[in-house]
Amino acid sequence: MSDTLQASSTVPVTSRRRMQHVQNPSAASRPGSDTSAPIPHEFLHRPLVEDILITSWRRLGQDRFSVTAQWPHDHLYFAPHDSRPHPMLAGETIRQAGLLLCHTEFGVPLGHHFILHDLVYTADPAHRVSGNGPTQLSIDVVCSQTRMRAGMLSSSRFDMTIRKDGRVVATGHSHVSVTSPAVYRRVRGERITARHVPGPLPTPVPPGLTGSAAERDVLLSPAGQPGRWLLRIAPGHPTVVNPANDHVPGLSLLDAAQQAARALTGSSSFLPHAFGTEFHRYAEHGRPCLIEARRKVPTATGTTTVLVTGTQDGEPVFASVLTAMDARD
Repeated sequence: MSDTLQASSTVPVTSRRRMQHVQNPSAASRPGSDTSAPIPHEFLHRPLVEDILITSWRRLGQDRFSVTAQWPHDHLYFAPHDSRPHPMLAGETIRQAGLLLCHTEFGVPLGHHFILHDLVYTADPAHRVSGNGPTQLSIDVVCSQTRMRAGMLSSSRFDMTIRKDGRVVATGHSHVSVTSPAVYRRVRGERITARHVPGPLPTPVPPGLTGSAAERDVLLSPAGQPGRWLLRIAPGHPTVVNPANDHVPGLSLLDAAQQAARALTGSSSFLPHAFGTEFHRYAEHGRPCLIEARRKVPTATGTTTVLVTGTQDGEPVFASVLTAMDARD
């Protein structure tokens, strides 16, 4: 299994700061249309506008779409590192774009659950953030292996190419499947009511070791052995914690993986440009999740590759492989 992402259909869209302007779904289904309208933040599964990266979309063909996005320069969590985009931004952009298209173009209602099976992307390590405003991006999206059921998408692969001013800055893909609320209730059972409960947090590793801006952003706690940590999540964190989730969000696991890779290498320059993750099952609230990292033989000279895994109750939760360019002397 994998991480599940849900948008509630019961939350009213009333706040202007919780909206971005994107193209109208009905108009976007006609190639070449350019009508714009506010999009509910629920379509992107993000409650706050500052976490929304997608700004518009349009259909180009049966399985091709054009999407626009922006990467913030002053986000409290997704801030650039040494003039390079935050290593999570490309993956979060792919995730949000896929969710939006599922809701607006493939008939998936709000309230259905999305199972993210994998998320794989490669960014241009030479790309640097410039200027003071957000980075404007265009994204080509191609859908394949698409399965429909009763006029609604049940699964698909989304391949994306992200460009800035015509130059490719990242490519990637994700496999997604969709399940109805009734099926999800049967699968989750009593765990469907689980929520992240605030409580005393275990001691974090030093923020400088994970590249975090503050202790509340550190997702790792020492586990007593080199290369091993326990997952820790600050209650109420506006970006990492989603109050609607009955399990640990996938974004938290991905960021824990990149923090673990950086902590293992002990290098502030370890910023992964290649990041591939497979999700196996849900990470449950309130139970220890062990994060382990070890070096792998790199596939290219001048790079460092790290394998990060998450386990809970002895069962695999996720596995990530991250590669970064070595620092130049």
